Parts: sequence; C-alpha cells; structure tokens
Amino acid sequence: MNELHKPVMTKEVLHYLKPKTNGIYIDSTLGSGGHSRTLLENCPQAKIIAFDHDQEAINRCQQNLFFSPHSPIFIHDNFVNFSQHLSNLGVSRVDGFLFDLGVSSEQLSDDKRGFSYRQEGPLDMRMDIRNKINAADIINNCDYQELADIFFEYGEERKARKIAQRIDKNRAKGKITTTQQLVKIIASCQNRKPKKHPAKRVFQALRIAVNQELINLSRALETTFQYLNIGGKVIVISYHSLEDRIVKRMFKKYSKLGFHILTKKPLTPSAEELAENRRARSAKMRVIARL
Repeated sequence: MNELHKPVMTKEVLHYLKPKTNGIYIDSTLGSGGHSRTLLENCPQAKIIAFDHDQEAINRCQQNLFFSPHSPIFIHDNFVNFSQHLSNLGVSRVDGFLFDLGVSSEQLSDDKRGFSYRQEGPLDMRMDIRNKINAADIINNCDYQELADIFFEYGEERKARKIAQRIDKNRAKGKITTTQQLVKIIASCQNRKPKKHPAKRVFQALRIAVNQELINLSRALETTFQYLNIGGKVIVISYHSLEDRIVKRMFKKYSKLGFHILTKKPLTPSAEELAENRRARSAKMRVIARL
C-alpha cells in the first residue's frame, strides 16, 4: 500500500489564491490532486486545469469520484508546455498558478520507479515514462566529469568527484542498473557515517537531470506572468535551495515589471503541519501577484 501523499501548506495556498467562482486556476503539479481538491472544496465553481507528466497521477485523479461533478481538465504533460494547452483551450488569462515541486510520496514508495535510495529498484527516475533517458543511462553513459558536474550542480554534493570516480571504476566491470548498486558505491565513498543518507544528494541530482526540472521550472515561471489576470497570483512551493533560488530570482525580476511579491521571506509550514506531515519539513512557499 503506497503512503498517501498529503498536500503541503493548503491553508496558506487558500489564503493567497482566494479562489473565486469561475476563476481559472492552473495546478501545475497535480500529483494525487490534494491542492486541486482543496480549491474546489472551498470554491466548487472554480475552473481547474491540472498538469502532471506522470500518467499514474493523472489516472489516480480521473478515478477519484470527488472530481467528477467539478469536471476539472486533466492534462498529461509537463507544466513547461502549459502555454500550448491553454491556447488550445482558448484560455488567455488565468487567476492563479500553483507549483508544488519535487517528487511525490507515491513515486517514492513505488520501487519500480527507482526514485528512492531506501528501496531496491531499477535506476529509472523518469516522472514521464515517455522520456527516452533514465537515470541508468546517465550513470552508465556520461563521462566522469559530466557525472561530477551533475552531482555538484544539482545535488550540491561535496564528494561529487570522488563518487563520480568510484562509479566510473565500478561500471568498467559491468553496467550499474539498480538503485542499491548505486547506493553501495556512494556509501563506499564515505569516511564516516553521515548524519543524512549518503545517497540523498546524488539521487536528487539524478532525478533533476533526468527530468530537466530546473530548466523546465525557469521556462514555465517565465511564461506564467504573461497569463495572469489583475490580482492573479503565482504560488511556488519548493523543497530545496536550487529550486528556491530560481523562484526568488524570477520573482525579483518581475517585481520590477508591475508585479508585487507578497512573501518578503519564504513561508514555511506551521509546527502543527510539521507534526502531521514529515514531507512538509523542507517546504518553502513564495507568492507574487499582478497589481
């Protein structure tokens, strides 16, 4: 049984979005539909257009009876392509965008997806299985320097060079194809037991590289501002510093172009939420509005 994914900071999302009747809201990262459900529970006549590049997430929500009477539009695609879909739907203005970034509990707990360093599984990590490149392709085909760059730039891994070197040495004996093969290699590079799991940063880096997460986030955010209605808002919930830096930089840019940052510092979950949902512990929310 997969652990149910709990939507993060729903009270804060509602506070800032303030969904209105016939308002159009883009859930850029549908997941299991928690945020979309919260919006509709508070404003049943809101119009939801939801994106996810994971077909399993789309399937879960299509099978959820809650959504049937509300008729949200579910789109199986990465949010970086939302502009072409809105054009096809004849939507030129939007009242709110929500991005809840990162990997879901369902993805992490499914060992066949290869996202978790705690379970044995194939080195995959594709959020959209239509993508041609998976984590094993990167581990086995990128040269030593490319691997070190990925681990350092996307995972901020201090031992990036040592880990890349050890991977290069091990793959000479045969392909590295499973999560635990990679975890053992990474663990062998540690001089002492680290406070956090030694593979955490490398797995984050690989996931970002496989799914082009940072590039897609930058491109999508740049486009959202063209669609916002007066009073419309963009909300981004991020889970690591690389994402947050992109959001902070983009919001700062647009604050000089007629938009107003509503969160001078990123919001973090309440103590009550943290007690109920461990996944929320690294969440940071930033909000910007069109004046």
